[in-house]
Order: sequence, then structure tokens, then C-alpha cells
Amino acid sequence: MSSYFVYTNPVEGREDEYNDWYDQIHIPEILAMFSNITAAKRYHAVDTQNAPQAYLAIYDIEGDASSTIQAIGKAMASGELTVSDSVDGATAARMVWVKR
Repeated sequence: MSSYFVYTNPVEGREDEYNDWYDQIHIPEILAMFSNITAAKRYHAVDTQNAPQAYLAIYDIEGDASSTIQAIGKAMASGELTVSDSVDGATAARMVWVKR
């Protein structure tokens, strides 16, 4: 199993829209489209002064994480997955962790 960590921030002044999109649209779409993503969890940093991103989403992936992440990117680019401009893409960071 792998975990895909996505660190993001909302665009300033659009935090409610960002959270609504993430919780009501993005995560349900991801779970419906990718059967090998077995769970998705979101976290908000308690101390955002020491964190460059205020939010973290963790997706648990069974099987080939690299192919799944590439497929997510393609689905976002093609419009198969809903993308929100309330996400500050300039501050986003992504990392895959593999369980040892």
C-alpha cells in the first residue's frame, strides 16, 4: 500500500469554497473513479505559521501508485475530474509514501 500526500492552500478569501469543493466534489469523484484508492482523509494544520500549506489530503492507494497519480492528473486535465480555482496551485506540494 502507498499513501499519496497532497498539501494545499485555498486561494485567499475562498476557504469555504475550497473546503466545500474538496469534501463534496473532489474526494467523492476520486473515490468513485479510482477503485484502487481505498480511503481519503483530510487534515488542517493547527499551527499554520510553521507550515507552508494549511491543508493535507492523504489518499491510500493499493497497487501501482505512480500510474494512479498519473491517471488522476490526466483526469483533472481532461475535465473528467472537477477542478476548482479555489485551490492555490502555486503552493501545492505532492509526495508518495510507500508502506515498509
